[in-house]
Amino acid sequence: MEPVVEFNKVTKSFRRGDIHDSLRDWLTARIGRVVHRSEHRSRADRFWALRDLSFAVRPGEALGIIGPNGAGKSTALKLLAGILRSDGGQIKRRGRVAALIEVNAGMHGDLTGIENIYLSGAIMGMSRAEIRAKLDEIIVFSGLADFMDTPVKRYSTGMQARLGFSTAVHVQPDILLVDEVLSVGDVAFRQRCEQRMATLVRDGAALIFVTHNLDQMRAICDRALVLDGGVTQFSGTPADAVGYYLAAVMNRTGELSYTDQPGQNPTIARNIRLDFQADCGNRVTIIDADAPLTVRIGFELSEPIGRLSVETALRRQDGLMVLCLNSAQQGVTYDAPTGAHEVKICLPSVPLSAGNYFALVRLWDADRARLIGQTPHKFALQIDDRGRGAGLLALPHTWSTLEGPDRRVVGQPAMGAALHSV
Repeated sequence: MEPVVEFNKVTKSFRRGDIHDSLRDWLTARIGRVVHRSEHRSRADRFWALRDLSFAVRPGEALGIIGPNGAGKSTALKLLAGILRSDGGQIKRRGRVAALIEVNAGMHGDLTGIENIYLSGAIMGMSRAEIRAKLDEIIVFSGLADFMDTPVKRYSTGMQARLGFSTAVHVQPDILLVDEVLSVGDVAFRQRCEQRMATLVRDGAALIFVTHNLDQMRAICDRALVLDGGVTQFSGTPADAVGYYLAAVMNRTGELSYTDQPGQNPTIARNIRLDFQADCGNRVTIIDADAPLTVRIGFELSEPIGRLSVETALRRQDGLMVLCLNSAQQGVTYDAPTGAHEVKICLPSVPLSAGNYFALVRLWDADRARLIGQTPHKFALQIDDRGRGAGLLALPHTWSTLEGPDRRVVGQPAMGAALHSV
């Protein structure tokens, strides 16, 4: 099947310090140079957002693009959407394109919700009759029926995302471009968006999804690219791409970060640490899946917290969340004065398949529901399942003898094997 999107050795560069992707910005920059008599910068002052990027997407495919900030992900989507022009290479698009790259892209703040549906739909190539036929469906999907006559400038960021996405996915596009905007919606709406995107892909649309949300990308896409420095570092399945990306990040920084970490920098709790201990009390970084494990968490508080909640979460290296323990959810909070503290969590076993896992710590003021301290996923634990694991879990279990008339036992029942996840 012929691709509907083709990138062939595409390059894009920007001049450092200059931001003028529009005529208005370009004129402002030119006037500034005249007024300040600044010299024209040389090509040595340019940086390359993309270097010889190549990929293709066919109808019914969902391609995820992940990578660190500044990797070139959003630049690639803006080139596809026609917002930017490339410096070299070839870009081909076949069919109707719906792009949701910025929350309020294509919207006018002074227009109402309904007026913006017509405006955005027209920009995406829909006729007025098409928009009118799908208007009710768009409004219902957005959940904004009570605000359709309100100017969009009075919408919250999440409401703008709802309106923009609802319009874009009802265009019946051949190519849908989505860049990070789903992160501002509530959980229920994000789930509807994921389901809608999956439906569009099943119906033959091509999806290109740029995101930092690795779990969401894994759920939606069937192929992924890892970009860094404008260059493709890896191409493969979403799970393999996430594993490659996280391993690269870990090697670079010594810690892993995920999108479910609050974007705050609390300072009430400091010097947060976490140790894994075996049953004998020794600190370990490798543990048998059947062995008891103690998680010891230490921290210091710069002010007293009347109801302190302690949380730790464990992820597999490919980004899958496998465990989250929160003391308050078990009815346990701590009256913690200023100073150093330590808590322990005792687990009878960690029945996970073999692999590398990484934990974080979060500390909460339960009375005010505020985060007072957190770490990245930087505490490493390697689990050994003695070769039993082929799924997510490696649960201890036994097998019965072979039952039936005239049966006899051959060998001993196995004491452990993998429970395959489905």
